[in-house]
Amino acid sequence: MGIARARADAGFRPFAISLSSAFAIMGFALLTAVAAQVRVATPWTPVPATLQLLAVVLAGLTLSPRASVAAMGLYLACGAAGLPVFSPQSTGLLGTTGGYLFGFIAAAWLVAVLRGPSNASVLRQLAAAVCGTIVLFSFGAAGLYVWARASGLEPLAMVSGGTFPFVPKAAVEIGLAVSTVAAARGLKARWVTRSKRSAGHSL
Repeated sequence: MGIARARADAGFRPFAISLSSAFAIMGFALLTAVAAQVRVATPWTPVPATLQLLAVVLAGLTLSPRASVAAMGLYLACGAAGLPVFSPQSTGLLGTTGGYLFGFIAAAWLVAVLRGPSNASVLRQLAAAVCGTIVLFSFGAAGLYVWARASGLEPLAMVSGGTFPFVPKAAVEIGLAVSTVAAARGLKARWVTRSKRSAGHSL
């Protein structure tokens, strides 16, 4: 009792999630896994083109910061456990794309934090998505640099080939993510308005 009260006095709050949040976390982990299967090989770098950035940004724009971390953490845990959730031919967390994979957690968390409330403006969501993407690319570049040094390859060539060519694709994915969230918010608002009108007529 004393320990529990001390924790409460210190502002300690356990990480408790609702059933809907749990399903959302699993759903975005699954979405990230599905996005990884959409793979286009790139001849200039071992980093493939996938749709995972879209899933990561959507998670950050939709979930809370802790739920975003949980979703990406669950995805990585499934991959580390041997489940086929990573991109085909992927070398996993310790391979060339390991930096990007670990960056999913940081990027999703940052997008969720910078996005703020769920009714944030489109401009704020866009800014949050861009910042999260920059962080993700930074993780990816760091992983490529370490991998290149360990493999005796030219680090700068590996980093530039595995980051800059993907910027246009990232811009498209950011736009799709923000547009999807905005469209979903609009549909929800219309549904709520229609429900209220139906309830008023029934009275």
